[in-house]
Amino acid sequence: MPDASSHRPAHRRARHPRGARGEEFAGSRGSFVLLHAVGLVVTALYLLPMLYILTVALTPRGESTTTLPTRLDFGNFAAALQSADFLRFFGNSLLVTLVATLSQVVLSCMAGYALAKAPLRGRGWILMLLIGLLVLPPEIIMVPLFVILTHLPLVNGNNILGSGGQGLLNNYLSLMMPHLAAALSIFLMRQFYVDLPDELGQAARVDGASEWRIFSQVYTPLTLPAVTVVAVLAFQSAWNDFLWPLIMVRSSGMRTLQLGVTVFYQENSTQWNLLMCIVLLISLPVVLIFLFSQRFFTSGIAAGSVKG
Repeated sequence: MPDASSHRPAHRRARHPRGARGEEFAGSRGSFVLLHAVGLVVTALYLLPMLYILTVALTPRGESTTTLPTRLDFGNFAAALQSADFLRFFGNSLLVTLVATLSQVVLSCMAGYALAKAPLRGRGWILMLLIGLLVLPPEIIMVPLFVILTHLPLVNGNNILGSGGQGLLNNYLSLMMPHLAAALSIFLMRQFYVDLPDELGQAARVDGASEWRIFSQVYTPLTLPAVTVVAVLAFQSAWNDFLWPLIMVRSSGMRTLQLGVTVFYQENSTQWNLLMCIVLLISLPVVLIFLFSQRFFTSGIAAGSVKG
């Protein structure tokens, strides 16, 4: 007859897994709570400046912006829009941003595919040069680009030597120029194309497909997540650009929204409530674009995983 004590180790062994699972659940729950607490703190740090901007924007004119307003004045938005030709500024920003975003997406897709899949000699050297360009700040090319654009031969009064006129100064094309292509966007697209299987292109070549057809109909439809990221980054960069338009714009009619906010800066004072109203309105398109594209970003990842 087996001894009763022989059952104790088995009983104890049966207990330990329950205890381990309980400790593991408690630990995972604690990590879950901690991560959410950190997330709430970080979210609050991001929301507090926006809350301050909204508070100042709704402060009635004549009241101090360093204290809470006595009432909320939504008429500040209308007054801010009437302070200058912001409809024209909005049209300028929209035109420059849309053309720059479309150009950057198309060129990044083509260059990324060429560096990842096309039978191109010297791809490694080109990739090294591209990575080197990533560490250069965009401000470093502004002076050379300004000199090139303002001294283009036979453009806007320039002679054949590129002098005597203004070149592309105060021109829409000059405002788009720094954003038509970006090294970071090309690198992101190249990394995404590299992860796609080579067998797709090989099978298409066996069927007689051209390289352009392989690029446009085989690989690029699978890159929707990367295209979305590039489009959002390009839109944000062109829309928020202030320094380059400040250099290239000479007339009020060519101002973008970022330059338009300078009308609220006066010699002895600044209209902070009207300025914050325009800041909020300028921020809306970027926020809406991000929220709208996030849906397509998620669906693009799901579609890519199903297609395998």
